[in-house]
Amino acid sequence: MSPTLLFALLAAAPIDAGSPAAQATAADAPTVAVRTDKAEAHVGDKIAFAITSVGPRAMPVVLPANLDLGPFSELSRTLEETDLGDGKMRREFTLGVATYEPGSFEIPPVELTYFGPDGSVKSVRTAAVPITIKSLIANEPEPKLKENADSVPVRQRDYLFLYIAGGIAAAGLGALIALLVRRHLRARRPAAPAAPPRPAHEVAMEKLDRLGTLLAQGGDLRPFYFELSEAIREYLGGRFGFDSLEMTTEELVAIVRRVPPEETRGVLGSEIEGWLSGCDLVKFAKFSPTVEQTRGALETAIRMVEATRPRPELPPLVPTVEGARA
Repeated sequence: MSPTLLFALLAAAPIDAGSPAAQATAADAPTVAVRTDKAEAHVGDKIAFAITSVGPRAMPVVLPANLDLGPFSELSRTLEETDLGDGKMRREFTLGVATYEPGSFEIPPVELTYFGPDGSVKSVRTAAVPITIKSLIANEPEPKLKENADSVPVRQRDYLFLYIAGGIAAAGLGALIALLVRRHLRARRPAAPAAPPRPAHEVAMEKLDRLGTLLAQGGDLRPFYFELSEAIREYLGGRFGFDSLEMTTEELVAIVRRVPPEETRGVLGSEIEGWLSGCDLVKFAKFSPTVEQTRGALETAIRMVEATRPRPELPPLVPTVEGARA
């Protein structure tokens, strides 16, 4: 039988606890016993109050949910059932109780409810359990404060001189480190200046010379045009100071057209545009040039580099005596 159904039946069935037959222990009632884990405790201590019943296995025994324990308060509750054999069952209810005032008390009798063989609801009561509760104050019942203890001399180490010595040592160490750093900075030689970048026309002529060697060996001409176009693009950007490798042909030519004529020395923007467009046809339009056309493109590239490379400035002429007389 489930505990919910059992509590419902107990609430619906009348209990004749006031009749003489109910007050006397019935022959079919389970045997009950009570005990505590201690006979004396202090105020607020948790006391284990165990209620044990032994009866038929088929006879449910119920401990009411709300108990009147007098000065004691219920803190916790557990139930342990043990099958004893021969149809007997031991049920042990363990309550955690406590009280918060000193004195001699007793845990009042507790009433347990069970079903009789005829289905009637009956009850059985436990005996009262005496227990003594002691106060937490030692000299009860007249608590007093202890007398003041005598003064105790306290010795304290004086570390002033150690602090002074440590400060002097730290200052000396700092001065020594500063002196070493200063000497190191004086002895350090200035770094050698970085080598200036190579002129753009020298790098371009080396690449064009290598491409001329590859052209003489033969083979696929499309990779040749890729390298040839990149070499001239890199040269124009390095010569005139702009990032040319990421530009389109139109953007590159637009910048070259703004270069002063004395810098290009006869190489017009239209010529550079036509040369780059021819390379783009081979690179992107899959135009197949002949060996003669490829050689002509290489020679034009060499001529453009030679024509636009910077010229060294000549020193001024010093007139001779004969020239002055003339």
